[in-house]
Amino acid sequence: MLNMTRFLSLCATASLLCWSAAHTACAQTAELQSTFSQSQLASMATAFGIPSDLFSADHDVEMYRVIYPMPYLGDTVNVSGALFVPLGFDEPCGLPIHVYMHGTLFKRTDAPSFLGSEGMFGGLMATLGQLVLMPDYVGLGTSQLMHPYVHAQSESDAGFFMMKAADALSGELGYALNGQNFISGYSQGGHAAMALARDLTTTAYGDEFTLSGAAPGSGPYDISGTQFPLTFDATSYSNPAYLAYNVVGWNSVYGTLYEDLDEVFQEPYASTMLDLLDGTHDAATINNACPSTLEEFVQPNLLDDIFNNPDHPFIVAAQDNDVYQWIPEAPLEMYYCTQDEQVFYQNALVAESWMTAEGSTMHEAVDLGALDHGQCAGLAIFGATLWIEDRVEACTEDVLEAWPRSLGMHPNPAANQVRLTGAHTSTSWKVVSVATGQVVLSGQGETLHLESLSAGMWLVQADGLGRGLLSVTR
Repeated sequence: MLNMTRFLSLCATASLLCWSAAHTACAQTAELQSTFSQSQLASMATAFGIPSDLFSADHDVEMYRVIYPMPYLGDTVNVSGALFVPLGFDEPCGLPIHVYMHGTLFKRTDAPSFLGSEGMFGGLMATLGQLVLMPDYVGLGTSQLMHPYVHAQSESDAGFFMMKAADALSGELGYALNGQNFISGYSQGGHAAMALARDLTTTAYGDEFTLSGAAPGSGPYDISGTQFPLTFDATSYSNPAYLAYNVVGWNSVYGTLYEDLDEVFQEPYASTMLDLLDGTHDAATINNACPSTLEEFVQPNLLDDIFNNPDHPFIVAAQDNDVYQWIPEAPLEMYYCTQDEQVFYQNALVAESWMTAEGSTMHEAVDLGALDHGQCAGLAIFGATLWIEDRVEACTEDVLEAWPRSLGMHPNPAANQVRLTGAHTSTSWKVVSVATGQVVLSGQGETLHLESLSAGMWLVQADGLGRGLLSVTR
């Protein structure tokens, strides 16, 4: 029933609230918030503009608000997240984990566990047969702390410890896990997804969860060398509220960026930002309270001081939150768009270049086209979901038949032509626009000629061979 609530707890009794008097954190709990039927999810997909021939709602989905403990600044705190469970999934296969990291939010109640706009994506992902985890992060959702915006460690911890909570809740909520673990996210969520993928790969958390693949989109992976310099290379920035969020959030972690906010921002803005960043105001409200130019916002000479001093606290903090210097051991797709005015696409190219130079063969940066940040979001999020779906390993023949097979293509990305693995001269195929669902090319044979396609992501479907995402470069 929609909006029915059910409280499930792994605490020993309902009265066992905390581990000890010294801690405020409890074992994980789950409270049912909503149940979505397949027809509701199909209607939701239509409302989001997802083409019907690219998406089918295969399962009803239950959505829970999970409260779980995680470490933060030397203590243990409770945070929240949304857990989406597909119903009617046959055993013994079990479910893959898909951790989705959300983008920038200012209001606590816009977080996924309150079914904010990004939280609604969880049902669409889970109906495909994925156990979807959406951490709210520290300071959002039910957490009353200051949100440490784009702080890699707390983002990663929020994801990892929610994975542990989901594993612990499996018996209570009636699902099993199949051992596959995927990560995606967009914008700030792209940064968070990259941080978690790095930490799972470098075994910062041990080997409890092995990364199966990650598909972050439009994330500021190189804050110190790309995102910050390009932001302040212009006279204005599209979302000045993000700058205040970043400064105040990082200072809540490091305590070294300022003693008084007027060391960073000019008045009257310095006096108003802290009140606006209290978790009850949205992005539009805070942006409207900021000046139109960076020159009016930031204290004179501060940027010179920062960029001319490699030991400046801002630079040190930025470097601590760069998340691209690691070698993937599972497939990594980094989606970007070249007209992104919020997170500059060069972040993905810097990450790709560094990984290539270090010998990685498991990564690629994928150009989704000349789109801005908002236009890019749907393609990146939906593209990542299909990319993950095509990599889930089925464990029985019955389940295998229910899953779309992943179509092999070489090379991918491709510029002029691509060869379909397993195809022959009579194999029929078609190329579908991910954005509109329209068939743009069709034919027969082993080779597709791509000269008429623009750069971006396209869905290729071949009779008897399944479907796959093709990245076209120019």
